[in-house]
Amino acid sequence: MNIWQIIEQNNIELLKKIDFISEKELEKNEKPILNFAIEKKVSKEMIELLISKGTNENQVDKKGMNALHIAVMNKLGIETLNFLISQNINIYAKDKKGKGILNLAFQYSSLEVIEFLIEKGLDLNEKTFGSSLLRKNQLTNLHLACQNNSLEVIEFLIQKGLDLKAKTIKNQTALHFACQNNSIEVIEFLIEKGLDLNEVMERNQTNLHLACGNNSIEVIEFLIEKGLDLKAKTFRNQTALHFACQNNSIEVIEFLIQKGLDLKAKTHQNQTALHFACKNNSIEVIEFLIKKGLDVNEKTNQNQTALHFACKNNSIEVIEFLIKKGLDVNEKTNQNRTALHLACGNNSNEVMRYLIEMGADVNAKTIWNESILHFGSQNTSLDMIKFLISKGCDFNEKTSYNETILHFACESKSTPEIVEFLIENQLDINTKSTYGETALHIACETNPSFEIIRLLVENGIDVHATTRANETALHFVCQYHSLEVVKFLIEKGLDIHAKTANDETILHRACRNNSLEVVKYLVESGVDIQAKTSENETALFSACQNISSLEIMRYLIGKGLDINAKNHGNETVLHYAFHNNSLEFVKYLVESGVDIQAKTSQNQTALHLASWENVSLEIIKYFVEKGLDIHEKTIRNETVLHLTCDNYPSLDAVKYLIESGVDVNAQTNINYTALHFVCQNSSPFEIVEYLVENGADVNAKTIHDQTILHYACQSASFRITKYLIEKGADINAKTNRNYTTLHFACQNKSLKTIQYLIENGIDINSRTNSNQTPLHSAFENSRKPKIVEYLIAKGADINAKTNNNSTILHFACQRRSTEFIRYLIEKGADVNAKTNQDETVLHLACLRGLPFDVIKYFVEKGVDINAKTTRDETALHFACRKSQSQTIQYLIEKGADIHAKTNQNQSALFFACYMNSSLEIIKYFIDNGADVDGLTHENSSPLSSSIRNGNGILIRLLLMSGATTSNLKEDQISKQFIQLFSQVYSFNQDLSNLLKSNGVFSDYQIQSIDSSRFKVHKLILLTRFDNNESILQKFVDICHEKSKTEVENAINFLYTGFVNFEEMYEQIVSKQNKTEENQKEEINPIPEFFKEIGFDSNWINQKKGIKGIIKDFGKLYERNETKDFTIIVEEKEIKVHKIILILRSELFKGMFQLNVQDSSNQVHDYSRKSFETIQELIYFLYHDKFSKEIKKEIIEEFLDLKDFYQLNPNSIIDLILRESNLN
Repeated sequence: MNIWQIIEQNNIELLKKIDFISEKELEKNEKPILNFAIEKKVSKEMIELLISKGTNENQVDKKGMNALHIAVMNKLGIETLNFLISQNINIYAKDKKGKGILNLAFQYSSLEVIEFLIEKGLDLNEKTFGSSLLRKNQLTNLHLACQNNSLEVIEFLIQKGLDLKAKTIKNQTALHFACQNNSIEVIEFLIEKGLDLNEVMERNQTNLHLACGNNSIEVIEFLIEKGLDLKAKTFRNQTALHFACQNNSIEVIEFLIQKGLDLKAKTHQNQTALHFACKNNSIEVIEFLIKKGLDVNEKTNQNQTALHFACKNNSIEVIEFLIKKGLDVNEKTNQNRTALHLACGNNSNEVMRYLIEMGADVNAKTIWNESILHFGSQNTSLDMIKFLISKGCDFNEKTSYNETILHFACESKSTPEIVEFLIENQLDINTKSTYGETALHIACETNPSFEIIRLLVENGIDVHATTRANETALHFVCQYHSLEVVKFLIEKGLDIHAKTANDETILHRACRNNSLEVVKYLVESGVDIQAKTSENETALFSACQNISSLEIMRYLIGKGLDINAKNHGNETVLHYAFHNNSLEFVKYLVESGVDIQAKTSQNQTALHLASWENVSLEIIKYFVEKGLDIHEKTIRNETVLHLTCDNYPSLDAVKYLIESGVDVNAQTNINYTALHFVCQNSSPFEIVEYLVENGADVNAKTIHDQTILHYACQSASFRITKYLIEKGADINAKTNRNYTTLHFACQNKSLKTIQYLIENGIDINSRTNSNQTPLHSAFENSRKPKIVEYLIAKGADINAKTNNNSTILHFACQRRSTEFIRYLIEKGADVNAKTNQDETVLHLACLRGLPFDVIKYFVEKGVDINAKTTRDETALHFACRKSQSQTIQYLIEKGADIHAKTNQNQSALFFACYMNSSLEIIKYFIDNGADVDGLTHENSSPLSSSIRNGNGILIRLLLMSGATTSNLKEDQISKQFIQLFSQVYSFNQDLSNLLKSNGVFSDYQIQSIDSSRFKVHKLILLTRFDNNESILQKFVDICHEKSKTEVENAINFLYTGFVNFEEMYEQIVSKQNKTEENQKEEINPIPEFFKEIGFDSNWINQKKGIKGIIKDFGKLYERNETKDFTIIVEEKEIKVHKIILILRSELFKGMFQLNVQDSSNQVHDYSRKSFETIQELIYFLYHDKFSKEIKKEIIEEFLDLKDFYQLNPNSIIDLILRESNLN
């Protein structure tokens, strides 16, 4: 019987017989042994025994929780807690979400336990943060107590002075948490204490939405009686009914419908209540909704049917019901996923067998060529895989990224039996993905099974293979696996000195793993302990970012690593030491000799970075006591007070700094004061009040003339705004772009603030430099019905136009705010208004994929169906871009010109094929006489677009309908043809044969490319199929004879293929430098975008090209003094923030759709120029192996941006998620 079984049985007698618990035994479970024992609620005597026999009492689990965290969560009593504290378990420890012991007590425990912990010295005012590195979600203990529904604890906190009105960064109040937890008693108490029931959360979620998500009819009735808007919608257009359908309560759903809530309301993605019900497998709710009139065939913007949602959740009963109702088992989403793909992804053998029995296509593929088997190998059983193969699934299929079934099988959810079966059936074990990863890389990175790694190695996989980032399997193993696996691979001959493209050694990766055992073994095996990354970071930098690696830090320093080593940003390990908020960790570094006065290249001391990280006040005081200058400023003139106020500060920290003499009115280099920061970040009222009372200037202005009040109106509460005005803040102040406080207030969600400003005489129709009124601002940002209605009622000009002639009605269409459209027209909005690009509301409605009833409404209102934009685009062209079959058919029936062409000679059929629309749509066009051979100005055709997409069905249809291949012959020497050719030949041999049989891609035509004018293009073609040194050398030889433009174009094409970009570039430059003529003309593969925003070419060379630029993007922004950048990145979190910086920056706003057609030509230009940059971003993101938690945060950020920009299914965001392996 092992130790885990002994604990499970609470068998003290057996435990007494064990002399010592070995580290190997401790590693057999993911949880620390003491945490496991406490979860099992063993006796105090057993806990004492475990500690005495070698258990590390301060070991934390994957969530960063120690034994005290677990004890509080499991509601253990004071006696046990007191004992654990007496064993020197860290009472101040925080988990990875920033939750301390006391935070958890408020969430789970009794008042008695809370008072006990406060007596032990824990801070009642300590806040906890969400795990997001992008925006810390500040929760007070009052918020946590409201999740616990303990009125006694809530009253205790209010008596102790906790701010009742404190909000999280997501704008959550204590009342929101109470409504989520269904306690009428607590809700009534909070309302009586003055909390605003109408306060909405970040994404326009109301208290009613939250209550409907928890199925309490009593709470819902109470909230409606109190006046909450039943029809309120979230940012994503979700109503209370959508929330109720997620939770399967017919009682609540029926109640909401009886109260008048629209049964057919749709979200921004066109999801109905039925789709939400299908997500949750309630056959009763689904039947009820259909009986009430919901259309079972309704599709979302992603072309998902109710069946797709049901298959994600594996309810055979629901799936059978929907198929009997007539849903097509082979219907595809916009990503070409069928119900069977989704069922395979959820490991339901019963559902898969049933779908196949009902005719599901076992050879269906997604747009990335992922087969049913790819999905199945990750999630299903071996028997199911054998069953799929017996039904005709192709065993040897590869995705568009050259991934085999084996790649997928080696991911985390698979089993050794499946991997063994695939190897035995002769699947090529050494196939590499386009990122250079073999199945071994995948297994080492994502699969916890040592057995799978052993299987791959013993069956001949190339253990020395490297990825495109030069990572070996050993890099992944050292980061994610135990010593046993590390030793196994080293014994198989892997190079312990191998480095990645960023010069990371396996020791760097092992230090992230927090396994002292692995680190010791590597050092003793001869790994260079002094090795540095390309950022000049030793292994100490990797180790110091995790509190649980203090032992590793001690070991490395003991082995001679320089504790004062600096990276390229002049940061020492001390600058990295604040992620864990541990005074013990900081003290250890200082006592070990780290230079406490060291400054980064931004002139930041450890005190600056600690202040920005919002660490405990004890750490701040410790640094000051150790002699750090509290008045020191960074290169941007930031004081410690600025940095503290920039990151959701505590009042105690602010008080301490001001009492210590920090200037309350000090200004940064863009004239921000501390008061700007706290108002911008929605800090608590008490901090604003304290700063003002201590002399903060309420009328201080930034270099853009933004006052404190502008920021308060945009981000802070009404209470703060009102307070600042009462203290003399200028209500009529304008920025240098003529934005008033009302413009900023309309970007917020506070109707009270807007009313207050208007009542105090601010001009409701004031205009910015771009002619935006406050009404435009309200529509652009908050889209809150009550705000829009109030502004119009108060005289806001409903037909006011911006500089590009956009009215509010245009804004409503662009932002998919369908709930406003009828209201605006009823209030007098001009339905025929055009933008300066001649776009009508019908154009925009089709472009944004608005619901069919909106399109129909506009046509009935008389909008010209054949009106053309300045680019000669009609509404039909835009509808085809969104593949809206119902809209397309309706427009044609109503007289839309099916032959109309844009100024690029693009027909509606061309767009339909380009967007890979359904067979139904293409056939409809052909049946109505559309020209199947129409060529664009770039010599593209419907057929070439279908070839580009690899859509064999459409290619066959077009060829059968008379499409000729002669236009492809004319197109054969174009760059686009090369791309089409390579894609078809690389990934779909059957399709290639079909095209050859129709006269496309004949040998003669390929040979005819070989003229002097097109030698580079042919080499591009060749390198995509035969990446060898001779062809590479030919390419280099030719390039030195070509112009700069030709070479740049060629490099860009090659880089999107499968060649070694860096090696190619070095050879080209080397060849060029041999000739005097070419030395004069620099070949620079850096996309034009970077040049346009002022990047220095010498700096580019120092940073080794584009990857260096991406890697140091934040620093680059800081260096560029001439540009007006509003985003500042802190170096120490640059790995995550550089991504968000790129995504959020104004200059990149247009790049998220590959086919952007915006009213601004400039944005469209940037979209095209940024594509290579995004490819680099994807490459970097994929190969910088972030933790799963950070990957999830990045996904959330991407999805937020996708929602914000209302992107279509083929957006760059999908490309990032797909190619970065993040979804």
